Amino acid sequence: MNTSSQPRSIGLVLFLVLVMATATTNTPTATAAKPPGKLAWKFNIIGVPRDTAAPGAQWGNGGRIFIPLVTTWYEDPCKTTYPDNPNNPDTSMAPERGVKIRVSAGPFDIVDGDAVADKEAKFTMPATTPHYDVYIVAKGKPGGCLDLEAYTYETVDGVVTLIFIGGVDIDRTTGKPKWQNVNELLYGPYGPWFADQYFNYFWQLYNNGLRNMEVRFYTL
Repeated sequence: MNTSSQPRSIGLVLFLVLVMATATTNTPTATAAKPPGKLAWKFNIIGVPRDTAAPGAQWGNGGRIFIPLVTTWYEDPCKTTYPDNPNNPDTSMAPERGVKIRVSAGPFDIVDGDAVADKEAKFTMPATTPHYDVYIVAKGKPGGCLDLEAYTYETVDGVVTLIFIGGVDIDRTTGKPKWQNVNELLYGPYGPWFADQYFNYFWQLYNNGLRNMEVRFYTL
């Protein structure tokens, strides 16, 4: 896992502590209804059963991020349930399995769409207030499970803290796909988890066969 961009030191002090962002893990709720509001942007996360993504994916654009169809995981994503049974049970370390998708402030854009080659991709989105309504859905034929966990960093009194924000199950079961609102994984009490006092926000994805996950942003 490529974790070279994670913070390692502040001055002469080296600290990395994993804590809960809130007393209870943020767990988005599922809804069968189509998301409300006006669509502002969308992209797809595609699971591929090969060692390389589509040509040029590493340069972004195209509205797609490629991830392995099967990643490494702590627990099978098809057997985990948030918030009681997250995929990464070790809360004393930064997650090293699965793949990362880093999120930072900027215009809506896929900066790096290849999380197959180096297990890391990137996209940017506006750090605006009010925030966007963000929904995720598993698409395609039934089959496949993916766990998405959200993390960010914060520095307090020279101590770097890794915050586990929460997670969500994205499983393509039988029946009509269900949209899930994931606002709580992107926005905290002070605004976006990737802006202001926070930094190096990322999603950690553990995939077991999910081929297509769509992410949509709606204006409020």
